[in-house]
Amino acid sequence: MKNTLLKVENLSKAYAPGEIVWQNVNFDLGRGDFLYILGGSGAGKSSLLRTLSSFEQPSGGKILFQGQDLLSTSHTDLERIRKKIAFIPQNLGLIPDLNLRDHLEMSQLSISKAERTDEAVMANYLNMMGLKNKLNKKMSELSGGERQRVAILRALSKKADILIADEPTGAQDFEMTWKLMDLFVKLNLSGTTLLLATHDLEMVRRLRKRCAILKDGNFKVEDRT
Repeated sequence: MKNTLLKVENLSKAYAPGEIVWQNVNFDLGRGDFLYILGGSGAGKSSLLRTLSSFEQPSGGKILFQGQDLLSTSHTDLERIRKKIAFIPQNLGLIPDLNLRDHLEMSQLSISKAERTDEAVMANYLNMMGLKNKLNKKMSELSGGERQRVAILRALSKKADILIADEPTGAQDFEMTWKLMDLFVKLNLSGTTLLLATHDLEMVRRLRKRCAILKDGNFKVEDRT
């Protein structure tokens, strides 16, 4: 049996009494697991993933990463844990006047050289994503799909135990979507745990992995393998 990497217990989110976003979220992920979170627009996928990445607070429940509760740990321990979590947000959080190289350098400021993805691997990612010749381009000069790939590169620039991705191919064409999904699958096969939110049923059908449905505030894990 795989050691549990991430365990979520009775997690809930409400913006106000009676305004439930999601509730009774329970699941666990071991090393090398892959879980889709499937739900329509407005289902609460983004807030759930931000919460699981420790960038948003829930209303109740626990998030245990390697047995340590993210919601009650010290700031120092939380920063250490965040180095092991790579997060690709839907709201990319890129700075328009900074270029691609700047963003990659910023993403590595708080991590040691040993925690960074090898330069040769990053060069391969840049080439595969069609960004090799755009290192000096500002974000304002890139297309929406290119900016999304920059956010993916930032997440992949550190050696993380778990990759949490919020609609990471939403701005991509068909060819690039499947290039990226091939990359994610290879990372997963190499031992990276993957948690991916999507509304793309075709993706779920083609890459049959464990799946959770988020609908009407309720979270249910299904086995579609």
